[in-house]
Amino acid sequence: MSQSKASNSKNNKEQPKKKRNIKRTIIKVFGILVLAFLAMVIVGVLVFAYYAWKAPAFNESALKDQLPTKIYDKNNELVTTLYMGQKREHVKFDDVPDTLKDAVLATEDNRFYDHGALDYKRLSGAVMKNFTGGFGSQGASTLTQQVVKRSFLTDKKSIERKAQEAYLSYRLEQEYSKDEIFEMYLNKIYYSDGIYGSQTASKYYFNKKLKDLNLAETAYLAGLPQVPNQYNIYDNPEGAEKRKDTVLYLMERHGRISKKEMKEAQDTPIDKNLVQRTVEERNDAMTDTPDNEYASYINYVKQEITENKAFKGQSLNDIMTSGLKIYTNMDKNVQKTLQDSVDNGTFYKNKDQITGSSIVDTKTGGLVGISGGKDYKDVVDRNQATDLHPTGSSLKPILAYGPAIENMQYATNHKFQDESEYNVNGSIFKNYDGKGHGSVTMADALARSYNIPALKSWQETNQNAGEKAVKDFASKVNLNYKDQIGPSEVLGGSQSEFSPTQLASAFASMGNGGTYNEPKSIRKVVTQDDETIKFSSDSHKAMEDYTAYMLTEMLKGTFEAYGSAYGYGINGVNVAAKTGTGTYGDEVYSEYQLPENAAKDVWITGYSPQYTMSVWMGFNKVKEYGENSFLGHDEQIKPQILFNEVMSEISSYDGSDFEKPDSVTGSGKSLSVAGNEDNQTTSNSAPSTGNTDNQQNSYNFSGNNNNVTTNEPQTNSNSSNAQSTTQQQSANTENVTTEEQTTESPTSESSNEQSSSSDSNSSDSSSSSNSSSSNAAREAAKEAEDE
Repeated sequence: MSQSKASNSKNNKEQPKKKRNIKRTIIKVFGILVLAFLAMVIVGVLVFAYYAWKAPAFNESALKDQLPTKIYDKNNELVTTLYMGQKREHVKFDDVPDTLKDAVLATEDNRFYDHGALDYKRLSGAVMKNFTGGFGSQGASTLTQQVVKRSFLTDKKSIERKAQEAYLSYRLEQEYSKDEIFEMYLNKIYYSDGIYGSQTASKYYFNKKLKDLNLAETAYLAGLPQVPNQYNIYDNPEGAEKRKDTVLYLMERHGRISKKEMKEAQDTPIDKNLVQRTVEERNDAMTDTPDNEYASYINYVKQEITENKAFKGQSLNDIMTSGLKIYTNMDKNVQKTLQDSVDNGTFYKNKDQITGSSIVDTKTGGLVGISGGKDYKDVVDRNQATDLHPTGSSLKPILAYGPAIENMQYATNHKFQDESEYNVNGSIFKNYDGKGHGSVTMADALARSYNIPALKSWQETNQNAGEKAVKDFASKVNLNYKDQIGPSEVLGGSQSEFSPTQLASAFASMGNGGTYNEPKSIRKVVTQDDETIKFSSDSHKAMEDYTAYMLTEMLKGTFEAYGSAYGYGINGVNVAAKTGTGTYGDEVYSEYQLPENAAKDVWITGYSPQYTMSVWMGFNKVKEYGENSFLGHDEQIKPQILFNEVMSEISSYDGSDFEKPDSVTGSGKSLSVAGNEDNQTTSNSAPSTGNTDNQQNSYNFSGNNNNVTTNEPQTNSNSSNAQSTTQQQSANTENVTTEEQTTESPTSESSNEQSSSSDSNSSDSSSSSNSSSSNAAREAAKEAEDE
């Protein structure tokens, strides 16, 4: 018993001690939590202060209106001003009807006149929802915050942006009244289709002033800015009606309209007074687009500026409405001339024919002019000058002869044996007329765009310089191939698809002594804060100066008798060029009953010491009987007409010629690399066996042939493409021709691997040795020129 009493006494003494320990523990934990909370508050304050310090300057001019972009030409003269759809009609707060004010407040910020810069009541609710839905899942932006975001910040959801938004909102409410902030909101808010500001939106959608809107229309405009593209009535009329009804419900809920008014407005369709617009009209109606003559260039400027790291993370609209001054390489006279010629040229076969063209400064590579198509409209139309198109045999200088000169120092009078047909790994290639033209020099083969010599030159480069030599040569002028280059690519196969802008800059390197310059539209940008952002461009040695010069001298022959663009040179201007023609696959000819001479794509890319111009023409759909095809010589020379017209207008006629480097000896069509004169005039081509299987074991290109078939047809020697401007001469007279066609026919072993690559001009030059035939040829050439 005494032991029991002792035990109880001990327990009674320990209980208060345990309670004191628990109490101390609780106090310690609470203290730690308080300290942690205080630490978090301090850290939060410091982070907020840091982000606020990094916030954009409080620029009052940006609050009043978003600023247009000004475009200057190469001479720093103002060309045009871009408003990006924001040449708006400003509305004053006193002119805004109460119904719109009530609708906006009920939808966006009902307690706007009661809270400060932030609505802490809404903010706390949003914070709780963000814990469950993830950061940014729920917003609580006041009208003040929305004005700040649209004036100074981006839509990026981040703690930094939110902190800066809060800081700048506080600044805004210190400087302006609630009514002034409300007015800013109504003039800044976005209403889809490039429309900014409530007054502008009212006229755009309903052709009314704000005061004349009915309640249903007012509710629609108040609800549209939250997700403007989703609630656009033209694209989503059902969604627009639901949004209108939601706004009316909120107005009634907050006591801003009666239930009767809500019901009547909900029963009023908003499309009753809607201005009906086509897609094109929607892009044109309220967007202050640049003059049509500059639209293609502006499109390129927009592409280029978004790729600059200084504008990373910014939307195009934000960039182009921030008051920039953009200084470009545009020559406004060249730009006007080019676009006017594309718009009003006589070379269109029908309304389906499309055109793209680019002009660069040969020496600097700067983009001086560009046309994306006839009557081009930015946003609406694809820019055909930057789109990829099959090049035909436009690239023979770069894929066939340039690498041979670069790596083996071939002379321009290096000879190849042209043949009636040529076998490369089971695929038979022919010239357009199905004939061989005997022993031909490299200069003549290129000017007349023969196929077989081009393939032999490509083969010899592979054999002597390695399989990557041709691909590497092309890549140095920014013509990049994913796979190894096969024979079909040399003649315009499926991998050989590039834009006129790419071809213009690639060919300019040949006219610039072998230096490649990236085609750039922008030189520099000056921001609203007078910060200058310079735009650099890639410039590098792409080929030896002897390669560039010798290719150029050979390409001058394109405009001479028997050349593929004979008669379309520029009188008084030294100019070199290469043409190209792309055709369809055999199955397309059969399906649409196309003539054998139907061509799909036609090109010319040429250059003088001053300008380099590339022209592509084609069709975006196929129609029966060749209605959407270039048929025969007269239609396939259409790019040459545009080239001649524009280059004749813009050239300086100063007599300048391409400078001959010390690395080249000889003259005319007999040029050699200095030190290699003795061994470059004899042919080291493959024997004229018509079959090179034993020499090409390492090149299996049959996998590419099917791709070529989709672009180019077979053409036999009876095709009307075989007719030149001089028609057919007597049997002992050379034909002078100005167009190209390539024919590849399969052997019996490869009948399912047909491919037809584009473009080979050709004249039968096998009988030009006697004087009588030469005289006949000269007369034929004169006749062609007269035509």
